[in-house]
Amino acid sequence: MTVSEAVDHRGTGSGGDRVFKWVAAVAGACLVGFIVFVVVRGPSHPTGGGTAALKVAPPSVLEAGTTAPGFSLPPLGAGDPVTLAAYRGTPVIVNFFASWCPDCRSELASVASVARSANGRVAVIGVDSNESSDAAAERLLTSVHATYPVALDADAKVATRYLVNALPVSYFIDARGRVVGVALGPQTTTSLQRWVARLEGHR
Repeated sequence: MTVSEAVDHRGTGSGGDRVFKWVAAVAGACLVGFIVFVVVRGPSHPTGGGTAALKVAPPSVLEAGTTAPGFSLPPLGAGDPVTLAAYRGTPVIVNFFASWCPDCRSELASVASVARSANGRVAVIGVDSNESSDAAAERLLTSVHATYPVALDADAKVATRYLVNALPVSYFIDARGRVVGVALGPQTTTSLQRWVARLEGHR
């Protein structure tokens, strides 16, 4: 008799039927008990902080009161290097942007307008980070009549020091070179004017 024949033979006897029914009954009882346990216990939660552990951390930025990192960068186009130190004694808006960034293009006219209206009370510096085309950036700035200095941060080294991980970002720095605040994402003329007023109060 083969192994398969022995198994088939044991399964056809009355003793085999009784064993099968007993096993099926025990399995069914276990299944019902498990279902009741799950329903009574309710949904499970992750340990070590509950649902708060699933929240996404906010972007990192330089905190207010921090001394803004200094920089000296070549200008976009011709001219002298653009340095933050040259504006010590004057509040500064440092706007990080790039021509390939749609949000940067949408806010650039507002940045240029506020730079003109501030009229030296608050300086504006553009930092063109990780630029893909200097010519495209120059055309963009010309189209919005930007007259403020723009530095070329080709390898985004300065942007990294300012903890910039997405564009555009604007930092607002007081006359003593300390960070007053930061704006993530595209700004309007109105929001930038509010920042200008705030910076004038931090002379």
